[in-house]
Amino acid sequence: MRRILVCLALSVALLPSPVAAQADHLQCFKIKDTTAKTTYTADLTPSDPNFPAATGCTVRVPPRLLCVDVVKSNVVPPPVGAPAGAPTHKFLCYKVKCLKTQPTGSVQDQFGTHNITVKSTSLLCAPVPVPTTTTTTTTSTTQLGSCQANNQCPGAPNAIGLCQGGMCTISCNSGFANCNANNADGCEVSTQNNASNCGGCGLMCPTPPNSTPTCSMAMCGIACTSPFLNCDGMNGNGCEVNPTSDASNCGSCGTVCPTPPNSTPTCSMAMCGIACTSPFLNCDVNNVNGCEVNPTNDNMNCGSCGVVCGGGTPNCVSGTCQ
Repeated sequence: MRRILVCLALSVALLPSPVAAQADHLQCFKIKDTTAKTTYTADLTPSDPNFPAATGCTVRVPPRLLCVDVVKSNVVPPPVGAPAGAPTHKFLCYKVKCLKTQPTGSVQDQFGTHNITVKSTSLLCAPVPVPTTTTTTTTSTTQLGSCQANNQCPGAPNAIGLCQGGMCTISCNSGFANCNANNADGCEVSTQNNASNCGGCGLMCPTPPNSTPTCSMAMCGIACTSPFLNCDGMNGNGCEVNPTSDASNCGSCGTVCPTPPNSTPTCSMAMCGIACTSPFLNCDVNNVNGCEVNPTNDNMNCGSCGVVCGGGTPNCVSGTCQ
């Protein structure tokens, strides 16, 4: 089961009335990023006066976590603390090292009041910009008519009608865009899952070897073309492994074919095998014990499997019965 870190949004006061569910929590996923390693220094100043400012912190790139805003629900038993907080968005979290401090304080969240001692800073999470809602003006081919108020303008798929400058236009819903600039069909592209417009119009996801591009949550990814696999988890080099012929990843990632005596491992049709090291032979056709016969001096397999020396030539010398 994948382990996740859920960061709770903190609140300093209880509100007596319930509020609608909001994305006030962060669900953090471990990630692998192919960005080159580098470091930065930064000063960190908390908004909470109970926490001292940290100077000269070292921030290490690439990030370790991607945190996405989520709505917490179906909690058993019901939390006794504060209600939902303000919505968040996405964050990339970087490993950071600061001078050690041990501030203490009391914080309150939806699970109650916590008296905490902070030992050290470990992560710095930077917000990922959310694509803004765009407004597309009308053109002569998609005229929506004149207007004096928004309610006079018709909506369109994934968009609402707006009145701007006395003319009707549309405003795209969050996560959608009017990439063809045609108001008649609305905001036809989901920038959350469209690999040709991932995060915005024209932002095309790359196509590394042996893969097809994907887009999820406005972030590019890849889907491997059968039978290839992405065993190193790095999207930049695509799906680098062919498990039907790779003896180090035979049939699946990390399945290493064994190396019995006098042989080298092989992989064919996703099944492990062996190739004998010269001059040895696998006469018993048992891969477990490798290539057990040396035909240069084996009286029962002289020169090749099953050739038995006898009579006047009982000895096998250099692969010949003598």
